[in-house]
Amino acid sequence: MGRHTKVVYREIQRPRSILWWVFNLLPATFMWYWFIQQTIFGVPMGNKPAPDIVAIIFWVIFGIVFPVFMLWLLKLIIEVRKDGIYLRFVPFHFKYKQFLFEDINDFKSITYSPLERFGGWGVRINSKDETAYIMNGKEGIELRLRYNTVVIGTQKPAELKNALNLAQRIN
Repeated sequence: MGRHTKVVYREIQRPRSILWWVFNLLPATFMWYWFIQQTIFGVPMGNKPAPDIVAIIFWVIFGIVFPVFMLWLLKLIIEVRKDGIYLRFVPFHFKYKQFLFEDINDFKSITYSPLERFGGWGVRINSKDETAYIMNGKEGIELRLRYNTVVIGTQKPAELKNALNLAQRIN
């Protein structure tokens, strides 16, 4: 049912932290440097330099594909539909993860520390068996399901909660 139901609310989040950009572009910068030094200028890197083909392969993977993959494709899509809330952490989820209202006991807006509660950002599971889907910030919606708790990070917690309330009434 879920895939074709009307979307009541949609939020798309992309990485915004400067540290995220630095930690992803630093290896790419090194790969570009290695590639240019060794394959273009002919200056081998290190005491036991890798063959040029290895430098080219690493450059393509970590200098081009990985940064594009992580910086331009990465996003968290949150959708509220009349039957529940749907998440997709692109490019890691190929289809939407759904949390139907029939499985949700309660939900509320929260302010939390992603580092303290979950050990960071992304898709996380902590020691209390709580799952988190966090892209940025410290605000979110906590869903209390039948058997576990899910925290969804959002930039617009009031709008998301209102959309959940509205969709739950429609359902």
